[in-house]
Amino acid sequence: LVLTFVLMAQLGSWTRALGTFQALYAIGFVFFALALARAGRRAVPRVGVIVFTVALASRLALLPVAPTLSDDIYRYVWEGNVAAHGGDPWRANPRDPSLTHLRDRVIHPRINHPELAAIYPPLAIAGFAVVAALSPTVTAMKTWVLLNDLALVLVLLAWARRRGLGAQAVIAYAWNPLVVVEYAGSGHHDPTAILWLVLALVWAERRPALSALSLAIGVLTRLAPLVALPFLMARWPWRARVLAIVPMALGLGWFWSRTRGPDSGLGAYWRTWSNNELAFVALARLVGEPVLARVIAVAWVAALVIFLAWRGHEAAAATRTALRTGFLLSPVAHPWYLGWVLALEPLAPSAPWLLLSLTAVLSYGVLTPTAQGTGFHLPLAWRW
Repeated sequence: LVLTFVLMAQLGSWTRALGTFQALYAIGFVFFALALARAGRRAVPRVGVIVFTVALASRLALLPVAPTLSDDIYRYVWEGNVAAHGGDPWRANPRDPSLTHLRDRVIHPRINHPELAAIYPPLAIAGFAVVAALSPTVTAMKTWVLLNDLALVLVLLAWARRRGLGAQAVIAYAWNPLVVVEYAGSGHHDPTAILWLVLALVWAERRPALSALSLAIGVLTRLAPLVALPFLMARWPWRARVLAIVPMALGLGWFWSRTRGPDSGLGAYWRTWSNNELAFVALARLVGEPVLARVIAVAWVAALVIFLAWRGHEAAAATRTALRTGFLLSPVAHPWYLGWVLALEPLAPSAPWLLLSLTAVLSYGVLTPTAQGTGFHLPLAWRW
């Protein structure tokens, strides 16, 4: 498995060598699937160390790779650098003349949608700023993501042990090629929030105050952990509820106030962005109005969350169901969004969702490079 990632790292541009990349990805997935299928069949000494070591080696193999399947990380570095220099990345887009002095030849030319300001919540930008203050480079930002992802693997190992699942169950996330490629390879920063969501679930019963603070940190880094709030609220005492709601309300209120300009990245994401969408295609065609379809999709997920909370479903299982539903209904279903679902797969691995983590890389193209590059959209027939 690690060898496949080492070979991937030798390819240079994954976009130009897409067929070879996807072939290596499929081979890696076979080794991953075999390891997961044999998990728990016999006792293996120090299995937790083995799971973590392979996870570490796989990620380190891809750390030096320059991202080509996605250019999001260049925006992370840029917005972190803007914030580190006292600028406001939510109000000033990369083309703003006031930021001319920060432009360089490596990061700035590769920023996607330079006409749009920042889309990420305040703690995400704060993390980017800390990294940029130390080293405004892609390697430094990828290292930040990698450290969070490895911390997540350690948390999952401890959680699996506490739930009596065994460390081998964590292979479902830790060795998954999609996770390694999207986070260690392309540098998507989702683990910086997934880590806190999982900690909130881990601490829900025994340490409710820490659980509440963890969820607040996760929500203020990425919005997705909000789906877990109703399930956790039902298990927290009132003090923990206050610890979660107050910082979330203040932070999200401030975030909303900063992202309402004409070049708002958040506004553009909500109104117009779509990629690799699944069930949302049918919903949009049925409704006939894209924004209304998005409202209905959000309402659908909210209704499911309310129903699961009302029925008293276990927090982790209910959160996983909500995240899965959100992914299927989302107008934007990037491959790296699957990491949110995969982080909870160790609880009870699902063959269809794991298979989706194999086929998701077809969203970059089918074996041959595309003329659109990172702007490619997989035809609907291929998505299904």
